[in-house]
Amino acid sequence: MTWIDVHHHAYHGELADALARRGVTHMAPGVPVPRWRVEDSLRVMASCGLDAAILSVLVPDQALRLPDGPDLVRATNEWTAELVGAHPGRFGLLATLPLPDLDASLAEVGHAFDALDADGVVLPASLADGALLGDPPQEPLFAELDRREAVVLVHPNPGYRCSCTGAPDSPAVVPPPLVDFVMDTTRAVANLLFRGVLRRHPRIRFVLAHGGGTIPFLAGRLELAETWVLPDRAGSVRDELAGLYYETAQAFSPGALSCVDTVAPPGHVLFGTDFPFMTEPVVAATRRGVAAHRADVGAAALALFPRLRAAARR
Repeated sequence: MTWIDVHHHAYHGELADALARRGVTHMAPGVPVPRWRVEDSLRVMASCGLDAAILSVLVPDQALRLPDGPDLVRATNEWTAELVGAHPGRFGLLATLPLPDLDASLAEVGHAFDALDADGVVLPASLADGALLGDPPQEPLFAELDRREAVVLVHPNPGYRCSCTGAPDSPAVVPPPLVDFVMDTTRAVANLLFRGVLRRHPRIRFVLAHGGGTIPFLAGRLELAETWVLPDRAGSVRDELAGLYYETAQAFSPGALSCVDTVAPPGHVLFGTDFPFMTEPVVAATRRGVAAHRADVGAAALALFPRLRAAARR
């Protein structure tokens, strides 16, 4: 089996320094910006038997709100592309975009695919201005990603925070990564589904972080919308959810994987770890859990990221 980690973050030291100069030291409460090195990933990949990794970065909202936010995004993508080029067959690139700046994001899509040979993009489930990913202002972006038949990783916004974390001026009672991150993804997918984005742009290959949040658990409830609150909706909820891809970072327990199986057909479950936020022992446990449950996870990733076929021949 080929093991390709599709959820693997590259928080370059240059990016950490740039964020610190802007006063940004944490991705979320209790989650400092990591100082990642490519050597760290290569070591963990070797020790855990991973052939390749798809690198992505979420630039924190605080930095995106600054006038030079798009410039920082461009530099981040170029840093990652340089590493991908230096390690052929080991890494891929999911470019980050400076949302909610639509014009700058469209420009970055062109640069990422045409100049940097990106393998796809990573998009936050919710935006710095409070919008959800599938809201109407993003429609031109999805049209362009559909034209390019892009792979899109939908990832929780590290700045997402709701009432269960505590009041904005008090310490988090429940740190956002424990609950709110998966709910951010859930809301984004429901929004993409019921706003018709998935139906209008079927050539986008959406990959959902963390097993799709709570989407697999809620799939039956979402289907009932067709007979309850949205009786005139066109299309099949079941079919649209089956067209998405679900990766296994922090969703590798038998219960979580069994839940994903209820919505994901063969070839639509991908291996992911969330390194470096998840440590090497967690990466190893993720691999063991997925290996015991899914035999087709490597082939699924190769279908989306053909540049990594060299990894499968090692």
